Amino acid sequence: MTLPPLYNRGWLLPSLVIVLTLIAGGLGGVWAALIVLALGFAGVTAFHLTHLYRLQRWTGSSLEHYTPLPEGAGIWGDVLAALSRREQKRVAFQTVQKRTIEQFHRMAEALPDGVVVLDGRRHIEWANGRAQQWLALDLEKDRGRPLGNLVRMPEFLRFLADDLDETVSEEAVQSQPRLLVIPPVLDTGKALALQQVPFGQGGRLLLVRDVTQYEAAARLRREFIASVSHELKTPLTVIVGFLETLQETPPAEMPEQTRAHYFDLMRTQAGSMQRLVDDLLTLSALETGAREKEEEWFAASPLLQSLQQQTQVLSQGKHEVMLTLPKEDTQIHGARDELASAFTNLLTNAVRYTPEGGKIALSWTVDGEGRGVFTVRDTGIGIAAEHLPRLTERFYRVDRGRSRASGGTGLGLAIVKHVLIRHQGELAIDSKVNKGSIFSATLPAARIKQ
Repeated sequence: MTLPPLYNRGWLLPSLVIVLTLIAGGLGGVWAALIVLALGFAGVTAFHLTHLYRLQRWTGSSLEHYTPLPEGAGIWGDVLAALSRREQKRVAFQTVQKRTIEQFHRMAEALPDGVVVLDGRRHIEWANGRAQQWLALDLEKDRGRPLGNLVRMPEFLRFLADDLDETVSEEAVQSQPRLLVIPPVLDTGKALALQQVPFGQGGRLLLVRDVTQYEAAARLRREFIASVSHELKTPLTVIVGFLETLQETPPAEMPEQTRAHYFDLMRTQAGSMQRLVDDLLTLSALETGAREKEEEWFAASPLLQSLQQQTQVLSQGKHEVMLTLPKEDTQIHGARDELASAFTNLLTNAVRYTPEGGKIALSWTVDGEGRGVFTVRDTGIGIAAEHLPRLTERFYRVDRGRSRASGGTGLGLAIVKHVLIRHQGELAIDSKVNKGSIFSATLPAARIKQ
């Protein structure tokens, strides 16, 4: 049987002591042999204890930095060399692991979502910056703490605890939807979508996504549907009611004047629905970018003079309509029909909310920065300051009853805003109750040429 080299070398010192003991015994007798044996045993023991002491001191050194093993003689030289090679491999492996973990952390920090690493008991092991910000965590203080103790929400606690039930199989846990949407109730004011992803031995990755915009869009859709339904309900109720009356009442029992009045009211309500549908289609086309109008250069004066005439017709002589133009005509680059529609909406509102005998002033100017400004001033009822920021929202009305009675759809200023956005312009509103309003539509200098 062939023994390992280290095993063979391990017998060198004991063999040398035995040989010297035999020689001493042959030359000096038993006592000489015992003395040599004792000295040899003490030397071998001291040799090994010295190397063991060095090895013990090395094992107590810091693990943060690589410390080379001490050198040794004889069999200890081979043992320590083998340990040194193994230690170097371990350090190299740990270095690779450390780099991998650091790379994972950098990748997780670069993600647009938050990431929290949880152990089997849902204690925090690690979290990237976004997760710490959105969940109000501090990794230095909260590492190792239960996440459920830091985010105190009943639905969140149930969300974390669902898969801790030992009676539920791992397959069932993985098949369950692990998604929870938290409304903006935390300090960050964000709506968050949370998802758990199983990994390892009972561990979880908690993915956190900011869905504030999606939730806001969903809320706007719900409000939009409710508003459209409400706007259509009134005229439909009127039309259906008159139709039922006409159907149930024999023609001989209903005066012709009454019948004509019913038809006029139904025609008015149908017209309101038609205007609402037209405005909805226009607004939808503006918001989605569908059917974009071809842009061109056109003169401002002819357009504004045409708008003045339309306003006078709409006013039916009840208001004084004035127009102010610059001495030199101005060219505008844009979709003429869209801008005309936006300006018309501003003028229509001025006519609707200005009492009879009031004044409506149209003006077109070019300011010092070369921007074109279309302004509508009226002496109408005005608007309270708290309503001004929301005037361009769809279906927002200061006085719903008065607006609906005047034929408004609640979409006019929303259309104006989107037309101006498409032309890189902006809308400014200044109004005071019982003192009138000023609406200014400004187009950038790049679209104006004198």
